Amino acid sequence: MRKTSAALAVAGALALVITTSQSAAADGHGKGWYGVWADGVNVRDINEGNCIHAPSTSNCPTVLGQINSWDEVLVYCQIPGQSVGGNPYWLMVQPRGWTKYGIISSYYVENSTNWIDGVPGLNGCVI
Repeated sequence: MRKTSAALAVAGALALVITTSQSAAADGHGKGWYGVWADGVNVRDINEGNCIHAPSTSNCPTVLGQINSWDEVLVYCQIPGQSVGGNPYWLMVQPRGWTKYGIISSYYVENSTNWIDGVPGLNGCVI
């Protein structure tokens, strides 16, 4: 019984370490890794047309790929654009495991507010 309890305690502590290290910035402070809460989220090409200045589905029509609820994205900056689900911000991101970066609606990123404190705006959109 004691061995089982000790093993469960170690496993629980390990799970806590793994979980917290994956989304270091999930508290909404600064550039870093954030979780995505939805499936089939389009990562759009930020380098076309007026996408960087006015992100929207029509200004950023090219979809580079999709990410899902178990994925994480490295957030670089945030830009006001088309409101999605009441959230008017879009994020320049690089999904974990991708070599390219793109833009997604901030609505799909796990954060308690629309604006992510400490993440720069348009002028900070530099990798």
